[in-house]
Amino acid sequence: MSTMNRPDFAISGVGSTAGGQFHRVELEGVSRVSGDLDCYSFSMNGMATVKGGVRSEERFKASGKLTVEGSVHAAVMELEGQMKVRGGVSCDVYRMNGFAKVYGDCSAQQCDVRGGMTVGGVLHADRLEIYLDGPVRAEVIRCRELRMKQGGGGSLKRFLQSILPTSWQAQLRADRIEGDDLELKETTAALVRGRRVTIGAGSVIDRVEYESELIVHPDAIVRNRAKIRG
Repeated sequence: MSTMNRPDFAISGVGSTAGGQFHRVELEGVSRVSGDLDCYSFSMNGMATVKGGVRSEERFKASGKLTVEGSVHAAVMELEGQMKVRGGVSCDVYRMNGFAKVYGDCSAQQCDVRGGMTVGGVLHADRLEIYLDGPVRAEVIRCRELRMKQGGGGSLKRFLQSILPTSWQAQLRADRIEGDDLELKETTAALVRGRRVTIGAGSVIDRVEYESELIVHPDAIVRNRAKIRG
């Protein structure tokens, strides 16, 4: 059945559902879903727990605090607040402003991270932009282009301070970072491999492998560097 022919489902206040197939899902307030959701669009505002996965054909939008016990698949995924996904995340566009914890892999064509994010597996994106407002962690990062920008601070920083340990730092940490065009700063990694690589201030990298260009800031540490053939 086409998602357009399915019924809508909404919770306003406090409510629950067993999951199912819907057109639009709108959760407002405190919600609990005890199964998988398959829908055209998903929207939540408040607090919600999904004891399954969410597949949204179009938009997935979460504002508040969301826990998903399965995986999330969507065309466009937007987060404002706090999200925990026990499975993986797969989407075309990923935008977040807050904190997200993904236990599996996270894959997107365009990925914009504002705040903090931890990925238990591979963070894969064609174009990845990280605004250094909070800690970003991943086992492996693979992308065509990676840009790191200065965070805005303000209310987002205060939000992160309210939910994270006092020892957190606005820093990118990964075991491996691989891509074509990499611009890093405040980054700690065992291996960075790319075609064009810029290592900015505050970075500590064990080894950099590059094909055409390597730029290292005077306030960065690169313990080993090697030019490789493409």
